Amino acid sequence: MGRIDYLVVGLGNPGAKYILTRHNAGFLVLDHLAQLYKVRLKQKEKKFTGGVIQEGDYQILIAKPLTYMNLSGEAVKILLERYHLPLDRVIIISDDVALPFGSIKLKPKGSSGGHRGLASIIAQTGKALPRVRVGIGAPPIGVEMTEYVLGKFSTEEEKLLPEITLRAARAIMTWVEEGTEKAMSVYNGLVPSLRIEKKQR
Repeated sequence: MGRIDYLVVGLGNPGAKYILTRHNAGFLVLDHLAQLYKVRLKQKEKKFTGGVIQEGDYQILIAKPLTYMNLSGEAVKILLERYHLPLDRVIIISDDVALPFGSIKLKPKGSSGGHRGLASIIAQTGKALPRVRVGIGAPPIGVEMTEYVLGKFSTEEEKLLPEITLRAARAIMTWVEEGTEKAMSVYNGLVPSLRIEKKQR
Protein backbone atom coordinates (compact mmCIF):
# COMPACT_ATOMS: atom_id res chain seq x y z
CA MET A 1 0.00 0.00 0.00
CA GLY A 2 3.05 2.29 0.33
CA ARG A 3 3.32 5.41 2.46
CA ILE A 4 0.35 6.38 4.61
CA ASP A 5 0.17 9.87 6.18
CA TYR A 6 -3.13 9.63 8.05
CA LEU A 7 -5.41 6.89 9.30
CA VAL A 8 -9.18 7.33 9.62
CA VAL A 9 -11.05 4.51 11.36
CA GLY A 10 -14.84 4.25 11.43
CA LEU A 11 -16.25 2.04 14.17
CA GLY A 12 -19.15 -0.37 13.76
CA ASN A 13 -20.15 -4.00 13.46
CA PRO A 14 -19.69 -5.94 10.20
CA GLY A 15 -22.61 -7.71 8.54
CA ALA A 16 -25.80 -6.75 6.71
CA LYS A 17 -28.01 -6.80 9.81
CA TYR A 18 -26.02 -3.95 11.39
CA ILE A 19 -25.89 -1.61 8.37
CA LEU A 20 -28.29 1.12 9.55
CA THR A 21 -27.97 0.58 13.29
CA ARG A 22 -27.01 3.51 15.51
CA HIS A 23 -23.81 1.81 16.64
CA ASN A 24 -22.63 1.81 13.01
CA ALA A 25 -22.53 5.59 12.65
CA GLY A 26 -18.74 5.38 12.23
CA PHE A 27 -19.09 2.94 9.33
CA LEU A 28 -21.68 5.21 7.69
CA VAL A 29 -19.34 8.21 7.82
CA LEU A 30 -16.50 6.13 6.39
CA ASP A 31 -18.78 4.95 3.57
CA HIS A 32 -19.60 8.58 2.77
CA LEU A 33 -15.88 9.46 2.68
CA ALA A 34 -15.24 6.55 0.32
CA GLN A 35 -18.12 7.67 -1.91
CA LEU A 36 -16.93 11.30 -2.00
CA TYR A 37 -13.44 10.31 -3.09
CA LYS A 38 -14.49 7.35 -5.24
CA VAL A 39 -12.51 4.89 -3.14
CA ARG A 40 -13.48 1.25 -3.12
CA LEU A 41 -13.12 -0.39 0.28
CA LYS A 42 -11.47 -3.79 0.01
CA GLN A 43 -10.79 -6.40 2.63
CA LYS A 44 -7.06 -6.23 3.28
CA GLU A 45 -6.96 -9.04 5.79
CA LYS A 46 -9.14 -10.74 8.38
CA LYS A 47 -9.36 -7.79 10.78
CA PHE A 48 -10.14 -4.79 8.58
CA THR A 49 -11.32 -3.50 5.23
CA GLY A 50 -9.99 -0.26 3.77
CA GLY A 51 -8.93 1.98 0.93
CA VAL A 52 -6.68 4.98 0.31
CA ILE A 53 -7.74 8.57 -0.40
CA GLN A 54 -5.17 10.64 -2.28
CA GLU A 55 -5.73 14.28 -1.40
CA GLY A 56 -3.01 16.73 -2.43
CA ASP A 57 0.25 15.44 -1.00
CA TYR A 58 -1.51 13.19 1.52
CA GLN A 59 -2.26 9.48 1.46
CA ILE A 60 -5.14 8.81 3.84
CA LEU A 61 -6.03 5.24 4.74
CA ILE A 62 -9.71 4.86 5.65
CA ALA A 63 -10.52 1.61 7.41
CA LYS A 64 -13.32 -0.36 9.06
CA PRO A 65 -12.41 -2.95 11.71
CA LEU A 66 -14.03 -6.33 11.05
CA THR A 67 -13.48 -7.48 14.62
CA TYR A 68 -16.91 -6.37 15.89
CA MET A 69 -17.13 -3.25 18.01
CA ASN A 70 -15.76 -4.52 21.31
CA LEU A 71 -12.45 -5.67 19.76
CA SER A 72 -11.83 -2.63 17.53
CA GLY A 73 -8.49 -2.02 19.24
CA GLU A 74 -7.03 -5.18 17.70
CA ALA A 75 -7.46 -3.84 14.15
CA VAL A 76 -6.27 -0.33 15.06
CA LYS A 77 -3.13 -1.71 16.72
CA ILE A 78 -2.25 -3.68 13.56
CA LEU A 79 -2.63 -0.56 11.40
CA LEU A 80 -0.62 1.68 13.75
CA GLU A 81 2.23 -0.81 13.87
CA ARG A 82 2.20 -1.39 10.14
CA TYR A 83 2.34 2.27 9.13
CA HIS A 84 4.27 3.66 12.14
CA LEU A 85 1.80 6.50 12.58
CA PRO A 86 1.87 8.87 15.57
CA LEU A 87 -1.46 9.08 17.39
CA ASP A 88 -2.11 12.65 16.24
CA ARG A 89 -2.27 11.30 12.66
CA VAL A 90 -5.13 8.94 13.54
CA ILE A 91 -8.80 9.82 13.89
CA ILE A 92 -11.54 7.52 15.16
CA ILE A 93 -15.22 7.96 14.21
CA SER A 94 -17.78 6.63 16.68
CA ASP A 95 -21.41 6.97 17.70
CA ASP A 96 -22.16 8.79 20.97
CA VAL A 97 -25.32 8.53 23.08
CA ALA A 98 -24.26 11.55 25.17
CA LEU A 99 -24.68 13.87 22.18
CA PRO A 100 -28.02 14.83 20.61
CA PHE A 101 -28.90 13.10 17.36
CA GLY A 102 -27.40 14.99 14.44
CA SER A 103 -24.56 16.62 16.34
CA ILE A 104 -20.87 16.17 15.63
CA LYS A 105 -18.03 16.72 18.07
CA LEU A 106 -14.34 16.50 17.29
CA LYS A 107 -12.00 16.04 20.24
CA PRO A 108 -8.19 15.80 20.19
CA LYS A 109 -8.21 13.20 23.00
CA GLY A 110 -10.29 11.89 25.90
CA SER A 111 -11.77 8.88 27.64
CA SER A 112 -14.01 6.26 26.08
CA GLY A 113 -17.16 7.76 27.61
CA GLY A 114 -18.43 4.22 28.11
CA HIS A 115 -18.10 3.35 24.41
CA ARG A 116 -16.71 -0.17 24.21
CA GLY A 117 -15.14 0.25 20.80
CA LEU A 118 -13.24 3.32 21.98
CA ALA A 119 -12.35 1.55 25.22
CA SER A 120 -10.81 -1.30 23.22
CA ILE A 121 -8.74 1.15 21.18
CA ILE A 122 -7.64 3.20 24.21
CA ALA A 123 -6.52 -0.01 25.94
CA GLN A 124 -4.13 -0.55 23.01
CA THR A 125 -3.03 3.05 22.36
CA GLY A 126 -3.79 5.36 25.29
CA LYS A 127 -6.18 8.35 25.37
CA ALA A 128 -4.33 10.76 23.07
CA LEU A 129 -6.35 9.80 20.00
CA PRO A 130 -8.36 12.37 18.05
CA ARG A 131 -11.94 11.31 17.48
CA VAL A 132 -15.13 12.41 15.74
CA ARG A 133 -18.18 11.64 17.85
CA VAL A 134 -21.48 11.38 15.97
CA GLY A 135 -24.48 12.03 18.20
CA ILE A 136 -27.21 9.40 18.17
CA GLY A 137 -29.09 10.67 21.24
CA ALA A 138 -29.87 8.86 24.47
CA PRO A 139 -32.20 5.86 24.61
CA PRO A 140 -35.82 6.56 25.57
CA ILE A 141 -36.84 5.73 29.13
CA GLY A 142 -37.31 1.99 29.51
CA VAL A 143 -35.12 1.03 26.54
CA GLU A 144 -31.88 -0.76 27.40
CA MET A 145 -28.66 0.71 26.04
CA THR A 146 -27.64 -2.38 24.05
CA GLU A 147 -31.07 -2.63 22.45
CA TYR A 148 -30.94 1.06 21.56
CA VAL A 149 -27.48 1.23 19.98
CA LEU A 150 -28.03 -2.00 18.05
CA GLY A 151 -31.43 -0.77 16.89
CA LYS A 152 -31.93 0.89 13.52
CA PHE A 153 -32.34 4.63 13.02
CA SER A 154 -35.95 5.79 12.78
CA THR A 155 -37.36 6.75 9.37
CA GLU A 156 -37.06 10.45 10.22
CA GLU A 157 -33.48 10.00 11.42
CA GLU A 158 -32.57 8.07 8.28
CA LYS A 159 -33.61 11.04 6.13
CA LEU A 160 -30.98 13.16 7.89
CA LEU A 161 -28.14 10.64 7.72
CA PRO A 162 -26.71 11.87 4.38
CA GLU A 163 -26.38 15.41 5.78
CA ILE A 164 -24.85 14.15 9.03
CA THR A 165 -22.35 11.80 7.41
CA LEU A 166 -21.34 14.41 4.82
CA ARG A 167 -20.69 16.97 7.56
CA ALA A 168 -18.61 14.47 9.53
CA ALA A 169 -16.67 13.53 6.38
CA ARG A 170 -15.91 17.19 5.68
CA ALA A 171 -14.84 17.67 9.29
CA ILE A 172 -12.33 14.85 8.91
CA MET A 173 -10.82 16.28 5.73
CA THR A 174 -10.60 19.73 7.34
CA TRP A 175 -8.79 18.09 10.27
CA VAL A 176 -6.28 16.55 7.83
CA GLU A 177 -5.73 19.72 5.80
CA GLU A 178 -6.07 22.48 8.41
CA GLY A 179 -5.75 20.86 11.83
CA THR A 180 -7.96 19.85 14.75
CA GLU A 181 -8.69 23.35 16.07
CA LYS A 182 -10.00 24.57 12.71
CA ALA A 183 -12.14 21.47 12.22
CA MET A 184 -13.58 21.80 15.73
CA SER A 185 -14.44 25.48 15.30
CA VAL A 186 -16.22 24.90 11.98
CA TYR A 187 -17.99 21.58 12.49
CA ASN A 188 -18.70 20.95 16.18
CA GLY A 189 -22.44 21.16 16.86
CA LEU A 190 -25.73 20.21 15.22
CA VAL A 191 -26.05 19.84 11.46
CA PRO A 192 -27.61 22.98 9.90
CA SER A 193 -31.10 21.57 9.23
CA LEU A 194 -31.48 20.55 12.88
CA ARG A 195 -30.23 23.96 14.07
CA ILE A 196 -32.91 25.62 11.94
CA GLU A 197 -35.57 23.26 13.28
CA LYS A 198 -34.48 24.00 16.86
CA LYS A 199 -34.74 27.78 16.28
CA GLN A 200 -38.24 27.42 14.85
CA ARG A 201 -39.61 25.66 17.93
